Amino acid sequence: MRNKNLLIMGASGGVGQWAVKMAKERGYNVTVVVRSKASIETIEGINVIEGSVLDSDVLEKAMKGQDAVISCLGIKRKNQKNPWSAITSPPDFTEMVVKKTVAIMERQGIERFVAISAAGVGDSQGKVNAFMNFMIRSSNVRIAFDDYDKMEKIFLKSNIDSLAVRPVGFVEGQPTNDAKIVDRFKMSSKISKSDVAKWMIDALEREAPFKTPSEMIGWS
Repeated sequence: MRNKNLLIMGASGGVGQWAVKMAKERGYNVTVVVRSKASIETIEGINVIEGSVLDSDVLEKAMKGQDAVISCLGIKRKNQKNPWSAITSPPDFTEMVVKKTVAIMERQGIERFVAISAAGVGDSQGKVNAFMNFMIRSSNVRIAFDDYDKMEKIFLKSNIDSLAVRPVGFVEGQPTNDAKIVDRFKMSSKISKSDVAKWMIDALEREAPFKTPSEMIGWS
C-alpha cells in the first residue's frame, strides 16, 4: 500500500462516508476532521478530530504523519435538492480549505491529493448539455462550481500530485465496476456516490503520477 496514512475531509457527506468505509476495508489508517463526532458513523479504528477544516491549527494536527489526502468537501445549500436554495457555506469554502491544506502538504512533503469537483467545472463546462448548463449557471449551484474551479487552480499552481474528480449527476446505490472516464455530461448521465468514492480511492493507489489534472467520470 503506497499511502497508508490517509486524511479524509468531508467524511460526513454522501461520498465521504463511502470513502471512509472503503479506505478502512482496504487497510488504511484513516483520520477524519468533523465539526461533531455525532455527524459521522462510528467505525472502529478511525481517528476522529473535532473541529473546523477552515482552522489552520486543526488542519496542522490532522495532517501530521499523513501520506495522502482525500477531499469530499463542497459548498452546501439549505436544501441540497433545490438548486436555488440559499448556500450555508462560505462562498469560497473549498478554495480556502484546499489552499491551507496544500500549503501544509508542501511544508510536510505530502505529495498526493485527490479531491472531488464536478462535471461542468473549468474546461468541462462545454461538455455539459445545454439544459444542465443553464441550471448550473442560473442557480446557486454556480457558486459551488466557481469555488471548485478556484480549488482546481490551486492544484495547478502547486507542487503536489493532485487529481480533481468531476462526477456527473449523483444517484444513490451500492458500488459497481461501471464507472469510467466520460467526455460528455448528458441529460441521462449519472453515477453513484459510492462509485465516486471508489474511483477516488482507486486513484489514490495508482503507482504513476496523475497524467491529467482532472477526470470527468460517470457510468456512460
